[in-house]
Amino acid sequence: MILITCFFCVPDCHAQKLLDKRITVSVKAKPVAEVLKLIGQQGQFAFSYNSDIIPGDSVVSISMSAQVRQVLDRLLLGKYLYKDTGNYIIIQKAPPERYAYISGVVVDGETQEAVDYASVYSREHLISALTDADGSFKLRLRHHQFPVTLTISKIGYADTSVVLHSETDAGMKISIHQKSIDLDTLTITNGSDSRFWLARLLVSSRLRAQSRNITRFFVTSPFQVGLTPGLSTHGKMASQITNKVSLNVYGSYTAGVNGVELSGLFNISRKDVRYLQMANMFNIVSGNMKGVQIAGISNVTQGNASGTQLSGLGNVSGGTVRGVQLAFLFNYAKNLRGVQVALVNLADSSSGYSVGLLNIVKKGSGAIAVFASEMVPWNVAWKTGNKKLYNIFNMGASMDRTKKAFLFGLGLGHESALSSTLRLNTEITFQKGYLGDWDKCAAIYQLHTGLNLKLAKRLSLIGGPSFSVFQSEQKEFRAGYQSFSDKGFFHFNTGHQVQGWLGWRGGLSWNYGRR
Repeated sequence: MILITCFFCVPDCHAQKLLDKRITVSVKAKPVAEVLKLIGQQGQFAFSYNSDIIPGDSVVSISMSAQVRQVLDRLLLGKYLYKDTGNYIIIQKAPPERYAYISGVVVDGETQEAVDYASVYSREHLISALTDADGSFKLRLRHHQFPVTLTISKIGYADTSVVLHSETDAGMKISIHQKSIDLDTLTITNGSDSRFWLARLLVSSRLRAQSRNITRFFVTSPFQVGLTPGLSTHGKMASQITNKVSLNVYGSYTAGVNGVELSGLFNISRKDVRYLQMANMFNIVSGNMKGVQIAGISNVTQGNASGTQLSGLGNVSGGTVRGVQLAFLFNYAKNLRGVQVALVNLADSSSGYSVGLLNIVKKGSGAIAVFASEMVPWNVAWKTGNKKLYNIFNMGASMDRTKKAFLFGLGLGHESALSSTLRLNTEITFQKGYLGDWDKCAAIYQLHTGLNLKLAKRLSLIGGPSFSVFQSEQKEFRAGYQSFSDKGFFHFNTGHQVQGWLGWRGGLSWNYGRR
């Protein structure tokens, strides 16, 4: 190794930076070392460099008038760093680049027209880009690792792969070809996660376009840390990666979860979620969920849900629920085989249990019952749900001028089959009774067990005993209203305001839905 320092006229040059000086050089087929000597003589400074890193014997031709910095970049092909100190310019070899850049253009193989919004990605490096309106793209590799295989995917086109052996292969034109499609069986969708307006709002159109393009390539990763969709350790390829642990400040847009995912605001998963997913606002899963979902506002699972969905507002499952849906306001399941607990529970079909103020099963069973009881002669009740557990909404009245009473309430019931034509219903209801004073409406708790005898396809005869407990703050009842003190059989008092008795009911029921 030889350290070379060239001295050529060293007057004070501090008034102007050496690298900014303008010089004119015009040589043909001269060694690099000789050209550097000519530049130093013209600029009145010295070069200092290691002869092992400068190809001094290489022959070059150059003709230009520019700043010293620009002339050196042309002469040394931009592979060196320069520093001026005193009357010297020190030349050092530039550190190797941490990134390599790959660019190109994607065109239609038949028309040769540019293909926009095509996904260009590397399976090895997990990097991707979308083509612009002119079909161009640019990818940055973290390391110089060649050969590199690029895959181009676009809706309506067959996946195409090309191999780049070096950076010199960049800038190529890549042709992709349309798929042969049987129009009789063509199904067009807009991406599963795009059905949810929140997903469309929070995930950029370019990320969603890539998700629609790349439908066959998914990988797993042990860990992800992210800020928002597209800004994470997996970058734009996050929607193709299932993570074991995913931690996000605001939100995530991933292929799925096979462990734990926590986000400050939301999680959006294109495929399945397993074990634990939590967010302060909501979770959206396009596949199946197995484990626990917790959200401050809502959990939405397009597929099946096995485990627990817990949210402040509501839970939705587009498939079968084999677990628990617990929310304050509402739950929905396409097919319920577990338990729903909320004010309102909805299901298309159900063989499970719905517990709430209103439970509706679209393909379930229900009935409209008209009956008389020992309390009032006219009663109507709507029963909705399934045989295991159904809601009861009832109203009753006595129009006798001397013993008026108006009842309204709700309850739960269960139906057991005794034979093909005979069923046993067990019901618990809570009713409020207006007895002339709205401020002191009576409370009536009732347990009823009755038989349901099928008379026709939809018509049944119903009847059986009941046990009632009556509680009222009214010490004196208004004229014309009854006090229920003489109702039923085996009447008893447990205090001035509480009394109970055995009673009865009987009537007809019109049944609908599946029995």
